[in-house]
Amino acid sequence: MQLVAVACGASLSVGMSMTVEIAVVFGLIVAALVLFASQRMPLDVAALLVLVVVITTPFAVRGPWFDRRGIDFAAAFPSVGEGLSGLSNPATVTVLAMFILSAGVQRTGLVHVVGQKLFTTVKKSEVRQLLAIALVVGPISGLVNNTAAVAVAIPLVLDMARRTGTNPTRLLLPVSFFGMMGGTLTLVGTSTNVLASAIVADDAMFGRPIGMFEFSHVGAVVLAIGLVYFATVGRWLIPERAVSMAAAPGMEDALAGRRDDYLIELSIRDGSELVGTTLEETQFADRFDVTVLRVEHGARALVKNATTTVLDAGDIVQVRAGVRQVMDLVDTDDVDVLSEFGSSHQVRGDGAIARVLLRNPAVFAGTTASDVDFWQRYRARPIGLERDGRPAGRIASAQLNVGDVVLLDVSHTALSRLRRNFDVIVLDEYEDTFDRTRMWTAAGIVAAVVVAAAVTPMPIVLTALIGVVAMAAAGCVNKGDLYGGVAWDVIILLAGVIPLGIAMTKSGGADWLALHFAGIAGDWHPLVVMIALYAVTTLLTELVSNNASVVILIPVALSLAVTLAMPPLALVLVVMFAASTSFLSPVGYQTNTMVYGTGLYRFTDFARVGAPLNLLLMVATSVAIYRWWVVV
Repeated sequence: MQLVAVACGASLSVGMSMTVEIAVVFGLIVAALVLFASQRMPLDVAALLVLVVVITTPFAVRGPWFDRRGIDFAAAFPSVGEGLSGLSNPATVTVLAMFILSAGVQRTGLVHVVGQKLFTTVKKSEVRQLLAIALVVGPISGLVNNTAAVAVAIPLVLDMARRTGTNPTRLLLPVSFFGMMGGTLTLVGTSTNVLASAIVADDAMFGRPIGMFEFSHVGAVVLAIGLVYFATVGRWLIPERAVSMAAAPGMEDALAGRRDDYLIELSIRDGSELVGTTLEETQFADRFDVTVLRVEHGARALVKNATTTVLDAGDIVQVRAGVRQVMDLVDTDDVDVLSEFGSSHQVRGDGAIARVLLRNPAVFAGTTASDVDFWQRYRARPIGLERDGRPAGRIASAQLNVGDVVLLDVSHTALSRLRRNFDVIVLDEYEDTFDRTRMWTAAGIVAAVVVAAAVTPMPIVLTALIGVVAMAAAGCVNKGDLYGGVAWDVIILLAGVIPLGIAMTKSGGADWLALHFAGIAGDWHPLVVMIALYAVTTLLTELVSNNASVVILIPVALSLAVTLAMPPLALVLVVMFAASTSFLSPVGYQTNTMVYGTGLYRFTDFARVGAPLNLLLMVATSVAIYRWWVVV
C-alpha cells in the first residue's frame, strides 16, 4: 500500500495537474448536479440540456487562442456520434426493453394474482404484512425493472392496508425500499446495474459486461438485512399519521378504504374446490375481499350461518363487492358470477362492465329487477346492484327506482349504443386489463430472458429484445404497452447523462479524481477505501440520481482500482450497490419519488427511516464485497 501511495504521489506530481479541459468538464458536472438537485425542471429535460451542452461545447469553444495554448476540447469531449450514443447504448435499450417486459407481466395480471394470494394470509399482523411485501416486491424487482415492480405493487399494498385496517403510511415506504434492495439481486433489477455494466464493458481495462447473477449473493444479503431491519428497528421509525385527503388528491378512495359496493350473486360450479367445504374454511371472503351476505343452500336461505354451511354445486352465494373484486370473481374457476340477477346466464368477462344510473321513470318506477328485460332493451345483463344495508332476499326481487345504480355486463358495441340511450346514464366503464390466459406465457418469457442472458453468450440487451418480440407475438403486450409501458423520463435521463461519463474519461477527469483519492487513501485498508467510496456515492445519488452518480463515479472507480491495485469489479460493485440503495431522500431514486408523490410522507421521513439502513448496508455490503472479491 505504501508503494501505491508513493506511486500516486509521483503520478500526481508528474502529469496529473488539472488541465483546462478537466476543469471545464468538472464545471459542467457541477452545473448539472445543481440543475438536477434544484429540480427547477424535470430530470429528463435537464438531462437533455446537459446532452446538448456537452455535445456543443467543442464547437462553441475553439479557435486560434485555444490552439496556441494546446487546449483541445474536441479531444476531451464526446463527438456528436459519441454524445448521441446514449440513445443507442445497450444500457438504454435494455432498460427500455425491460419496461416493456414488465408491462407484459402487469397486463397479464401475474403480479396481481401473486399479491392477492400472498396478501390474504397476512391478516392484521404488521410484521407479516412487511414480510409479504418483501417476498413479493423484492424478488419481482430482481426479475423485472424495480421501478415497474413498485408501480404495480403500490395499489396492491393500498388494497392490503384497506383490508387489514393498517395505516398506508406504515407500508408504502417499505414498498419503495424493498424494491430498491430487490433490484440489486440481478443485473436487470435496476437501470443502475444495466448502465454500470454497459460502462465497464466499454472500458479498455475491464472489457466485459457484468454477469446476470455475478453479484446476486450480495443482493441477497442486502435484501435479508432490509427484512430484518424492518421487522425490528425500522418499523418503529416509520411514521404513522392521519391520512390527509388534501395532501393526497385523487387517492381518497384507496387510502380511506371507501369503494363502490354492489350486491352480486354467485353460483358454485361443479368441481369447484368450494364443494364440500365452507366459505369460512376456504377463506373465500378474505381471498376475494368480499362480504358474504347470504347463501341459498337447496331450499334454505341462510344468513347467520352463511359462511359455516357446507356447500354443494349450484348453491347461490350473495356477496357485497367492488368492481375490481367482481372482475376477479369472473376469472375464478370456483364460481360463476350470475347475470340478469339469478338467471342461468353467466358473465363471460370478454366485454366491459358499465356502471349506469337509472333515469327513465317510465321504465324504472318500483319495478323489480327481474321485470326489466335488460337484454331485450339494451343488449346488456345486470350483474350488480348498488345498495346500502343488507338485502331482504334475492336481488331479482329488489325494486328499481330512478337514481339507482346498476352494474351491467355489456359488449363494446352495445356500450356505445347504451351511451346514447335516454333510459340510463353511463357513469363509468371498466374493463379487466388483465389478460390471464397469457399470464404464464409472460412469466415464461421473462424467465427465459433472464436465464438466456445468464447461461448463453448472448448479452442481456439481445435477450431482452427477443423477449419483447416474443411478448408481442404471443399477444402479451399490445401497441399501447410498447409505448405507454415505458417510463420515457428514465430513458431520456439515461441518454442524457451517458455523455457526461464519456467526457469524464476522455478529458482525464476520472483519472485525476482517482489519483487524488488514492493520494489521500493510499495508507487506508482496502475495506475503508470501499466504505468511503460507498459513502461518496450515496451522497452524490441524493444530490442527483442513481444513474447520474453511476455515470460519474464508475470511471473514477475503475481508475482508482488501477491506482490502488484493487480488483476493479469490487469497486464497481460498491458504486452500483450504493447508487441503488440510497434511501435518504425522495429525489435520489425513482421509487422513493413515487411513494412520496402520494402525499403521505414528508421529505424528512426518508432520512429518518433510511439513514440507519444506509449505514447498515454501507458496512455490510462493503464487507461482503471485500470478502468475496478482494480477499483471495
